[in-house]
Amino acid sequence: MELKDFIEKIKEDFPDKAIDLSESLELVKTVINDTVDAIGEKISLSLANRNFNNISLYSDMAKIAYIYENKIEELMNLLEIDEIEHEDEKDEESEKDLIPNYEEYIVDTKVEHTLYENFTHKRPYGFKLNDKEIVEVRTWQDMLIKTCEILIMIDEKKFLDFENINSMNGKKIQYFSVNPENMRKPKIVNNKIYVEMNQSGNAIRNLIIKLLKEYNFKINEYKVYFRADYSNLNKTK
Repeated sequence: MELKDFIEKIKEDFPDKAIDLSESLELVKTVINDTVDAIGEKISLSLANRNFNNISLYSDMAKIAYIYENKIEELMNLLEIDEIEHEDEKDEESEKDLIPNYEEYIVDTKVEHTLYENFTHKRPYGFKLNDKEIVEVRTWQDMLIKTCEILIMIDEKKFLDFENINSMNGKKIQYFSVNPENMRKPKIVNNKIYVEMNQSGNAIRNLIIKLLKEYNFKINEYKVYFRADYSNLNKTK
């Protein structure tokens, strides 16, 4: 079976997995892009030190990274499907009613996690940006909204401009818009702009990474805290 046929079958029979794959590849692409930026810094340092051998080496590395970045983009295009309806995440009280042994899935809310982790089957407790106080949240959607509120306070104009930046929106769906008719589950932020809520935890993770990069925050300045992990519960289904 050719790769294209394989992907088409995944999209046809397992659309949720196609989305998982695409979201994971988007994160990999982001890391490669960050790596290229780091290589660029090494090239500048090597140039300053007149280390021309290193300049050649790092340039070759950047070219290879760029090739794979494009290959990942091609795979993501093949995996693209029409947006599906993501189930609304339940808050802690609702999950206690639905899961009789809820206490078994509680995790240490003091353990820091990064935006490079898999958020599937996880539930958030809160997040912290740039060593500020932990902001408590109940769902991933809540984390996205509260992150947006913080960034709007930092630079409102920059945030409102996201509506017109292709890379900050989906190919078929607007993630940011002043017109909610262009969106599936819009929620207004600070009475300024609507944000798309029909996203999985990993999609929200990827979008927050993009937001941080636009505001020149380092990704590791954003810490996430979990309250529950249902990975084992879902393995039995």
